[in-house]
Parts: sequence; C-alpha cells; structure tokens
Amino acid sequence: MKELTENELEAAETNITEALLNAAAYKANKERRKIVIKRNGEFLFSFHITGIDEDVWRKCRRQNLMNRGKPNEELNGGRFLSQAIYEATVEEDKAIWNNHAVWEQLGAVTGADVVNAILLPGEKTRIAEELEDLSGYNVDTDELIKNL
Repeated sequence: MKELTENELEAAETNITEALLNAAAYKANKERRKIVIKRNGEFLFSFHITGIDEDVWRKCRRQNLMNRGKPNEELNGGRFLSQAIYEATVEEDKAIWNNHAVWEQLGAVTGADVVNAILLPGEKTRIAEELEDLSGYNVDTDELIKNL
C-alpha cells in the first residue's frame, strides 16, 4: 500500500469532511413526497410526507405494542403504520388528520386514529414503502451495509 503525502492526506481529509457535511445537510433538508389518494379513479385528497428518524419509528412501535412487556407482546401493525404516516405527514398538511369535525364523525381521539379510519390497508402499505425510502431504508443502503 502506497503511503500518502501530506498534501494527499489533507485533500482526503477535506473530501471526507465535505462528504460528511453534505450528508448532514441532506438529512436536515428532508425530501418531501406528495401522496395522492384516489379510489375508483376519483381523486379524494393529497398530502405530503417526509422521512422520520429512529426515535419517531421507535415511539410509533412502542405505542402500538399489545401486551407491552409481556411474553406475548405483539405489534398492532395497522395502527403502527397509521401512526407512522401521521408522524411523517408534514406540519402544514397535518390539518387533514387533525380535523375535529372528522374526529367526531369517526369517533377518533388522535390524528393517527383518522389515518387508521380513512386509509385502506393497501394504501397504508404503499405509503409506508415511500416513508421507508424517505427515511433511508432503501435497497441501496441495505446493499451497502451487506457489502461492508
């Protein structure tokens, strides 16, 4: 292996520093995706989601465990996806889920309850795939980790 000169080491360090700072900037400026809900070809409504971090994923999971802390602990998958979608909805679009007139009609107590009541299971799954991609859980990342 060839030893690097001082200039080459400085250049490599600068490149690494720039790459790390670019990665941090990318994480801070979250990408948004528009989700369109259509049924039978009819547009119903749309909203935007963005990626969520590990703490939010964990919170959603923890809050949707049935029999938490017991040997038969189980995740309520549909409710978990509903809460993750609610958390990923950008602030200016959360009014869709936080409409108190809708809460009353549906018997909802939270915005996640509205997500759960309105979206079909397949819609939640499709949105969850977009959310996972926005949160960095994509095939490229998985392949990169496997090849380390």
